[in-house]
Amino acid sequence: MAMLLKLPTLIAQFLLATFVTWIILTTSIPQVLINYTNIQVKTNRFLSDQYPQNSITFPKSISSITESTVYYIIGHPDDEVMFFSPTILELSKPKYNNTVKLLCFSKGDAVDESMGPIRVRELYKSAGILGIGEEDVTVLNYKDGMDESWPVNDVHDSLKQYIDLKSKSKQVLITFDELGVSNHPNHISLYHGARAFRNNSIKDNVKLYKLKSLGFWEKYSFTFLTNIELFVGYVSTLIQRFVPVNITVSFFEPKNSSTSIKIYSDLNMLACSYAAMGYGHFSQMVWFRYGWLMLSRYLTYNHLIEVMN
Repeated sequence: MAMLLKLPTLIAQFLLATFVTWIILTTSIPQVLINYTNIQVKTNRFLSDQYPQNSITFPKSISSITESTVYYIIGHPDDEVMFFSPTILELSKPKYNNTVKLLCFSKGDAVDESMGPIRVRELYKSAGILGIGEEDVTVLNYKDGMDESWPVNDVHDSLKQYIDLKSKSKQVLITFDELGVSNHPNHISLYHGARAFRNNSIKDNVKLYKLKSLGFWEKYSFTFLTNIELFVGYVSTLIQRFVPVNITVSFFEPKNSSTSIKIYSDLNMLACSYAAMGYGHFSQMVWFRYGWLMLSRYLTYNHLIEVMN
């Protein structure tokens, strides 16, 4: 009985320790390293009007998504934060020279039509916090709902209408995978529609990435699994200074893949995500949403997999 009474305290202590460890691994250590390794920061003489930013990605250089127009294809207002904020914030960094756009297929008005205008306005506010201008946000009027599957041809035709294939820049589409994060039919429809669009496009100029759906325990592991992956990564880097060996740990799927990109947030990026969700999507901040903000791994980690066919 006494142990049961202590359980909430033990859980709280574990979560706090995990979070503090995550801050050290993703924010403190990289900032210390950049102070000693980046010549601009060391000398306080900068080559541009952009301060050097940390990135934690695998592979370390994301050359496949640079100089591109990046379209995030989402189903509802708040998807951009709840699932994609690590990649939006990362790929928006000046060093990639990307233009990031949001293409939201519904107004999120499944509860009542009167919520539509509210949620659209909130999407614009959230996008602004994430660094995406209102002119780069497009909202369509597909019917929102857990019982709604959007026809592949309709999604394909909408993408054809709003994605500029005549542009000389590369086009990168990022959306959900075939599991839709939680088997949401709207999300799954977007995957199949985007895949059809990509297959019918000039393949050299259009890339499609899907966000890997996480299993239940990984989805709600918050920063615990990330801590293990990053700790082993730091140890491997240290060992490589003396012995040519590479040690990696990646849960559920190999980390090193030519078609796989993993992006980790730091504390600054997470704070931005919290602001976009809590302040931008205020109407959605019901009681269980705070649990999501505390435990969801999607807010600090995204695993993108390129769809090749």
